[in-house]
Amino acid sequence: MNTDFGTYIKELVKKFRENGISAEEKSLQYGCQLVLAKGIDKAVLSVYNGKKGIKFVWNGKNAVFTQACKDILADESSTGTNYCLLKDLPGFNGIWAGSDESGKGDFFGPLVVAAVACDEKSASRLFSLGVKDCKIVSDKDVLKMKDEICSAVLAVSVLALTPKMYNYRYNQLKAAGQNLNHLLSSGHAAALTGVIGKCPSCGYALVDRFAVHNDITQRIHEKYPSVKVVQMPKAEADIAVAAASVLARAEFLRIMAELEAQAGMPLPKGGSDAATSCARIIAEKFGKESLANFVKLHFANYKRI
Repeated sequence: MNTDFGTYIKELVKKFRENGISAEEKSLQYGCQLVLAKGIDKAVLSVYNGKKGIKFVWNGKNAVFTQACKDILADESSTGTNYCLLKDLPGFNGIWAGSDESGKGDFFGPLVVAAVACDEKSASRLFSLGVKDCKIVSDKDVLKMKDEICSAVLAVSVLALTPKMYNYRYNQLKAAGQNLNHLLSSGHAAALTGVIGKCPSCGYALVDRFAVHNDITQRIHEKYPSVKVVQMPKAEADIAVAAASVLARAEFLRIMAELEAQAGMPLPKGGSDAATSCARIIAEKFGKESLANFVKLHFANYKRI
């Protein structure tokens, strides 16, 4: 264990002990395990020191005590990571919103856009929960994190277009000479204005940039002209955007489960040949017109059915 990481662990132990919780250290490969106890209550915190920074993994049968331990770390003003990409920008007041989407590249299922608003305290708590971009988190952990994220942040907005509504809106935009980026822009703007409306002190909005030119800033400024909108690639490194990505993925998975129940079979994610083959089966079972309720019709997969 290197000196800096060892010092960090000592600080965690000190913080727990200051709150009446004993912390026994055990060595782990690439990290350290803390066995936390107070009376008969116990929880285990595994702290990993990897290439992408510090990672927390919590275990404990007593959910109330485990959450109390998480809250102790959430009270820290810093958790040892640069989890806010906006903190050095002029006028940043420590309260910001982030948005991300899920389902854009999936033939089956909805398009979901989510946004969260957080401050430094809630961001610290999100980090202690192990929140990361949903692309590097298992679907099982995504579903587990959903409620914890909603409890931790200042505000949440999750918007979903089911395949039927998605196809309707896409055709509308196509008729007007627009494309998928316009649909994404309206979704991000709607989700962000939703959380800003619930959190008026929010001064910044951060978006993972998906196109050089879009009207997200204009749409947000129509309602909240003082909010500074920042779009940058790889914005999922920011904890608010990462949390939004998890919420969007969780809603995507929920709607996919409903569609699977309707189809009577598992539905492949992504846009692979397996997805095309599954769509053929659904078309044979319910008629090709029924696919509008399950898939995004403008995908190349649909042309191969």
